[in-house]
Amino acid sequence: MTVSPMDLARQDLARAVGVSATVYGYPLIESMRTCCLQTQGEALRAPINTVHHIRHPSTDRDRDVVTPANDLLYTTAWINLADGPVRLTVPSAQRHAGRYFVLALYDAYTENFDNVGPRNSAAAGETVVLVGPDGLGEHAGDVAGQRVIACPTHLVWLIGRIVAGDEADWPAAQALQAEIRLEGLRGAASRRAPQAVAQWSGPPVDVMAQVVEQGADPAAVAPVFYRHLALALEDAPGRVQDQGMVAWLSQNGLRLGEAFDWAALDEPVRRGLTEGFAQALHLIGVSARSRSARPWALASRAGRYGSDYLMRALTAYIGLGALATDEAIYGAGHFDVARQPLDGARSYRMRFAADGLPPADAFWSVTLYDAQDRFLYGNSLGRHSIGDRTPGLRYEPDGALQIDFSHEPPRDTRNWLPTPPGRFYLIVRIYHPREALHSWQVPALEPVEAA
Repeated sequence: MTVSPMDLARQDLARAVGVSATVYGYPLIESMRTCCLQTQGEALRAPINTVHHIRHPSTDRDRDVVTPANDLLYTTAWINLADGPVRLTVPSAQRHAGRYFVLALYDAYTENFDNVGPRNSAAAGETVVLVGPDGLGEHAGDVAGQRVIACPTHLVWLIGRIVAGDEADWPAAQALQAEIRLEGLRGAASRRAPQAVAQWSGPPVDVMAQVVEQGADPAAVAPVFYRHLALALEDAPGRVQDQGMVAWLSQNGLRLGEAFDWAALDEPVRRGLTEGFAQALHLIGVSARSRSARPWALASRAGRYGSDYLMRALTAYIGLGALATDEAIYGAGHFDVARQPLDGARSYRMRFAADGLPPADAFWSVTLYDAQDRFLYGNSLGRHSIGDRTPGLRYEPDGALQIDFSHEPPRDTRNWLPTPPGRFYLIVRIYHPREALHSWQVPALEPVEAA
């Protein structure tokens, strides 16, 4: 069948729109999808505007959010401010002296717009008021004298992080966790979900996992993605500075922010949007693996992205809910010193010199993930991370620290981080990074010859 030049041009335009829509909208869809997963249906963790305390550190069995940290207790809540402000209780730092915690606040686009904790809250604890884009309105008189945090979108994701050691330390960490509370200004907070969550169609599955990792046909997944995006943009239309991008997405029949009907689009537009969707997912996947195959890539813009939509998208893919860099710095390691992909078929060592340990004022850790699914790797030792709080580590006489990576256990397992038999990657986390971070480098993994 002959395709007219006009149809080819319209397909090209739709492809360009599809790439932009997918890169821009993927983090928004991940927020709505995760909210749906945790607040709706059989996998319910807690309803909207209700806190959920996870009372143990993440293991390989925890599958809600990819790339979780393994040295924290999480408290999460999905907050919908469309029905009015809510109060958030911040625990007392005095009562839990020395224990790291932070209550991170994310908008619907995964932007970490504020963090509440000992560094900026009253030492005795306090209550802050979260207010949506519509402002206080009739509630202005209810919050006199209280600290108010303006939130960019009605949907807010609260992720509380509380550092926890071994099982004997969990009760003390849980006592702090229990002080984190949400309530409405006038009685119980609404439990109404955003429409993009309430009207989610099908299982809440990550499109990157479907297409890039599991090989699903983009033509089958793209229509569902665009439908979800249209609904999500009604709930969260984006910042003022993003309105040019949102207007661009409405080109060629893709009316985002309105009822979206894939079948009503003609064939060149559907074909172009599908191609753009697939190309964008490939771009995000490639970007997440480091374009230069460097051993480590520090995320210098995680958490707050401005108009760097690609960085926001790839962070949502490999580390949804990343903290802003003034709270924590993340480094991703996918390659060894020879720029070869990390693979459990080989053994490695990673050596920190005594004066080259991660420059953290709070704490640091190196955590291992199975590249096949981006979750923690289950192993006989039950160990997923090593850091400055790991008990029983073997330091060298000069204070240096070597971490051993292998699938089979070495003779001395004190510094061993077990790897899967295939591909894996690492995340180094540095909480409250020091100024010295600017001149510090993460040591590359070196392959070790089998004995």
